[in-house]
Amino acid sequence: MTSSPGSVIELRGLGAGAALVARVDRSAGLIDPVSRSARVGPVRLDRRTDVALMSGKHRTEIIVSRGLIGWKRVIAPLVELRGDIALAVPAAIARALADELHTRGVREASAVIDPLRAHAAVMEAGNPVVTSPLARYIGVNSGHGGSIFSALGDL
Repeated sequence: MTSSPGSVIELRGLGAGAALVARVDRSAGLIDPVSRSARVGPVRLDRRTDVALMSGKHRTEIIVSRGLIGWKRVIAPLVELRGDIALAVPAAIARALADELHTRGVREASAVIDPLRAHAAVMEAGNPVVTSPLARYIGVNSGHGGSIFSALGDL
């Protein structure tokens, strides 16, 4: 994930040369995925928008969604384990995303903002990715689809 200076945060896949997944347009208050489908599309960031972290066997992602009728969502990776390699969103992107979610007042944001900011602090301190709170629940659900953990307390 990389960020352009100014009003756009670019969310990329993880790893060298990863493709663009979505853009957060700070001036418009919109997260817009590169690939779209019936359920994946632009989501306005405001008090009617939900945000959560989802973790599965090898990855933690952020999910931004809106409404039951005309429901749209955007999913972007935050941490991923590939064998013995752990990849993560850079600290600057995690912090910028946390700040934008906080500013826009999206629902459940505190359960996502705190781990994003803690992740940024871990990365800035030079600690391993696996010590990030975003990596905490990877592997908890070894089935398909992962489990949403952002609203859960410590296990």
